[in-house]
Amino acid sequence: MRTAARLPYVQHQGIDRHPGNVMAMAVNENGTILASGGSQGTWLWNVADMSPLRRPSGASSRGATLVIIWARQTDEAHDVLYGGTQNGYFFCWRQKNGVFEETFAIQIPEPSEITAMAFDSTNNRLCLCSRNDIVQSWAISKDPVTGKWTPTNIFSRKFSRLSPQAITFAAFDNSQDRDIIVLGFHNSGPVYTLRGKTGETASAWSVGAKIGDAAFHWRDGVFCVEDPYSGPSLFRLSDQIKSNGYEIDRSRGDVRPRKVRFGEQGATLVCGSDHGCVYVFDTRSGAELAVLSVGLTEWVQVVETAEVDDVSVIFAAQTGSLDSCEEIFVWKRAQPARNTGTTLEKLVWVAKALVVLGFLAFVYQNMEATVGPVRKVAGAFGGARARTTDLKGSVSGDKVTGAFGGAQARTTNLKGSVSGDLKGGAGKDSKDFVVVDVRREL
Repeated sequence: MRTAARLPYVQHQGIDRHPGNVMAMAVNENGTILASGGSQGTWLWNVADMSPLRRPSGASSRGATLVIIWARQTDEAHDVLYGGTQNGYFFCWRQKNGVFEETFAIQIPEPSEITAMAFDSTNNRLCLCSRNDIVQSWAISKDPVTGKWTPTNIFSRKFSRLSPQAITFAAFDNSQDRDIIVLGFHNSGPVYTLRGKTGETASAWSVGAKIGDAAFHWRDGVFCVEDPYSGPSLFRLSDQIKSNGYEIDRSRGDVRPRKVRFGEQGATLVCGSDHGCVYVFDTRSGAELAVLSVGLTEWVQVVETAEVDDVSVIFAAQTGSLDSCEEIFVWKRAQPARNTGTTLEKLVWVAKALVVLGFLAFVYQNMEATVGPVRKVAGAFGGARARTTDLKGSVSGDKVTGAFGGAQARTTNLKGSVSGDLKGGAGKDSKDFVVVDVRREL
């Protein structure tokens, strides 16, 4: 786990009036599309300028969109979007000719609010959990005849007083039935590991706190749970030990679950608040790196992080009533100053090159001004092939001395051939002429 550098975040263009409230956000893998979900369904936005993209459907009778995930799927060239709704539907949007289409939308048995989803890209499996304590696993496959993608249920299991808030597939182990980890709000934050094929319990333990959301970072072997009462806590996956805590002040009497996300390849943790601020912590030390304000003392329940063109980006949404239009805020990590220094250094070298080339051009013009029969010296000068025309001078041993436009030239250790008449001598006012290896200087 690396330590985050203390560089500031700068606010950039966001979405001033998002239709309805915002309950979920997710950015696709290459950082080009932001998906948002809320009371008016699912929306798509171009991250470059935050302009809306065409969407295949609205909320309709499915209710508000509460969960959104992007997935890379076998036999699919583009990112696939999955979402879960208030009335127990989960749906799939895929790109065709650059436009998203809805592949399927089905309502789960015993429908209730879908609270979390995860996708296993290796085996095309999707798992989800709902407010009424149900955990399900689905296989997503393509019909060989119609080419249409459809879901098939693998298992469905009902718990008691779990109130699941987060779900994920266990660490990649090359198996076709990866275990599923589900985390609940009640009973001191239960964490269950379920068998991928049957849903049977493989292990169970508690984090000792309420769980409003969770984020996993498999490379560093840690996960973070967000306790609405106290703030995020970091746990090791290997031994289930709490290794760090991050304090966020509360200013309201009631509590709401808040999203928590890893940022900058695990170096930071990002979480919202009940008083209009987004907190950025150093994951390793727990130090508070930044407090980003949305300008209002409102709930900030939904945050998302992404890497866009190698720049760390934070998205956050204020959370109000179901009928209001809300704002999505965007901050980008400032870039190191060394990028500017590198550019100036290149400009200096270009200027030096232009000076050398100008000097050589001056010498060449003086050489051209020499009048006389064409004479030629061919040879090797320091490993480079050289050919000079209109040369007047004398040759002695391994030296050539002559006049080039009034300037005296002397070359030693010359190897090659001389043809034609060599005449004349340099005047007394002539100056030494030195040849510079321009390529080496550049």
